[in-house]
Amino acid sequence: MKKISAGKKKIQMEKLQKLGEILMAVIAVMPVAGLMISLGKAFQMFGLEEKLLAQIGSIMENVGWAIINNLHLLFAAAIGGQGAKKRAGGAFAAIIAFILIHGITGHVFGVTNEMLGDGTAMVYSFWGKELSVGNYFTSVLGAPALNMGVFGGIISGFLGAKAYNKYHDFRRLPKVLSFFGGESFVPLAVVVWSGAAAFALAWIWPLVQTGINRFGIWIAESAETAPVMAPFIYGTVERMLIPLGLHHMLVIPMNYTAFGGTYIIQTGVNAGVEVFGQDPLWLAWVTDLIYFKDAGNIEAYQHLLTHVTPARFKAGQMIGATGLLPGITLAMYKRVESGKKEKYRSAFLSTVLAAVLTGVTEPLEFMFMFCAMPLYIVYALLQGCAFALAGIIPLRQHAFGNIEYLLRLPMSIKAGLWGDVINYVAATVLFFGIGFAVAYILIDKWKLATPGRMEKHKME
Repeated sequence: MKKISAGKKKIQMEKLQKLGEILMAVIAVMPVAGLMISLGKAFQMFGLEEKLLAQIGSIMENVGWAIINNLHLLFAAAIGGQGAKKRAGGAFAAIIAFILIHGITGHVFGVTNEMLGDGTAMVYSFWGKELSVGNYFTSVLGAPALNMGVFGGIISGFLGAKAYNKYHDFRRLPKVLSFFGGESFVPLAVVVWSGAAAFALAWIWPLVQTGINRFGIWIAESAETAPVMAPFIYGTVERMLIPLGLHHMLVIPMNYTAFGGTYIIQTGVNAGVEVFGQDPLWLAWVTDLIYFKDAGNIEAYQHLLTHVTPARFKAGQMIGATGLLPGITLAMYKRVESGKKEKYRSAFLSTVLAAVLTGVTEPLEFMFMFCAMPLYIVYALLQGCAFALAGIIPLRQHAFGNIEYLLRLPMSIKAGLWGDVINYVAATVLFFGIGFAVAYILIDKWKLATPGRMEKHKME
């Protein structure tokens, strides 16, 4: 019985890890979106006297926002394609599912486009609970729908992939209907499955959304009620999930859904658009700050600066990738046994550069998470402390690696966030020193088999 349970557990874990890999397919586009917005803003800032340059910058910025505002659809297409036996077929099925699920969930409750713009409009859930249209519904592809964010895209993507894999070679139809056999049967199956999924979501999602709303409120209020503990717990748990390959389950909702906060853009062509998650929220927040500052609306600028705190659950990861991990890596390199340093130097250097420049830390972490687990646990706790700093000093910075951070730096400076930039640099230097000192001592004291030591971790 124990072997069966262990086998089932392993299969489930592999499925969850595969899910994380599939979700990362669409996350890869986010740095592109952030890059376009950052470069677009830079063009506009430095092209004030050059209308053509400013116009190019505006177009680039809108390209970035177009990606962010349609993340739910991108999730559906990417997951459908990644999970199906034939990518094009799976992506197509997922998009059909996306359109139908969202369209049906709006019609089930009788929500109209006019009601979306009415702040007092209410409907009732199947459980008899009164639902504010503004809090539970949004416009998707021009029609009212339950506000499921990227979760709606994820559900549609898996539904499309599953339907394609199950029915792409379906041939059990009468000859007169043979045209609808094979891949042509998939859209019919998707229509049925999507209808069933939409009605199920109409029952369930309002309850889920209530939980998300409450969690989002807690995240927002934790800046006052748990300013240090909330980011500490998040940062520690997120690092501890990496050995299981499940950290994306925490990171993706925090960065791209209402779990990471919601924000309504106040200025520019996107004014009134609601964005979800830390990364879109930070970009929208900084954009509004710049607009208010340039317009001389100091009252609105100060109110936004003091009442919205983005990136509380991101700055710590930047500090870890740029300071803490490189410090630990230097300590591991210093503790490499005599005569082996040249062999390990290039491996350490390349992985450190990847972490610092792009924010990809997994190659470094896998170098010691299993062979020196006690050190990894200490690292996770220190990473939690780096996250907790956002509750102690202003660290309103958000980027995936320092290449993107440098591109976003002009926006931060233009928005008047000089203090946050200085705090980020100081915290990075501090945690580099802490990481080096702690790892250097513990590797020797606990006799840890880090790369290049004790012949227990050999490079192939």
